[in-house]
Amino acid sequence: MILRLVELDIQGSPGESMDRFLEAAVTLPLPHTVVLPELFTTGYVLERIPRLAHSPKELSGLPPARTARENGIWIVAGTLPVAVAGGVVNMMVVYDPEGRLVYTTEKVHLFSQMDEDTAFVPGSCGGIFDYTSTGAGGIVCYDLRFPELSRRLTLSGAEILFVPAQWPSGRRELFRSLLRARAAEAQVFTVGCNLGGEHLGVLFNGGGGVAHPGGTMVKGMDVSQGVSDYDIDLEDVSAMREKINCLEDRRPEEYGLLLEWRGRLGR
Repeated sequence: MILRLVELDIQGSPGESMDRFLEAAVTLPLPHTVVLPELFTTGYVLERIPRLAHSPKELSGLPPARTARENGIWIVAGTLPVAVAGGVVNMMVVYDPEGRLVYTTEKVHLFSQMDEDTAFVPGSCGGIFDYTSTGAGGIVCYDLRFPELSRRLTLSGAEILFVPAQWPSGRRELFRSLLRARAAEAQVFTVGCNLGGEHLGVLFNGGGGVAHPGGTMVKGMDVSQGVSDYDIDLEDVSAMREKINCLEDRRPEEYGLLLEWRGRLGR
């Protein structure tokens, strides 16, 4: 199947940005699945996030739903600010080829060093969803640094993880290294889509990619500026696990905190 990453920059109003990304998403030949970046319509204009936030009821009728239905493709529509009872969450939304909203998950870990916690509240993991006869899950940007979250998803049955993100270009290699690590430690595909261009004085310039269950990066094919396609076979997950099955070899009884050891160190 062909996965497409759309890593454009943010231009104009949220509606205009949405239209640009979706137009690029359906550049021919059509892919199987399109993945968009984190907050691709608004970026981190923190003071405006409360006013720009969607209501949960709006999500099923947003333009990605229509684009997915009209073109018969999956769209992992990055993340959007969504107003919930406790505040605004950074929510990932996924539409199936019939245009149905089939999955949402929220950014669990907020990056306080850039004051993300002044506009958003920490979210909750949405678990996994049925994706092309396998399990899939999502984590958002900074969540990639927390292996406990992706491990929870893989233990629940995810064989592919989608990661919409805004990682500055100066940390691109770290971003890609963490995609590879999350893929290799559980033999899953990990798909990172990063923002393109410059936003609020920070260079992003794309640079995401698809990490194979073997821990390597899949070679992409350029479609147009900021748009790239990746040919993957989900059967590679089971093939890799037949060689080395890290999940089966786990020993959870050894993974608790070493409180006794820490106490001896202090004496």
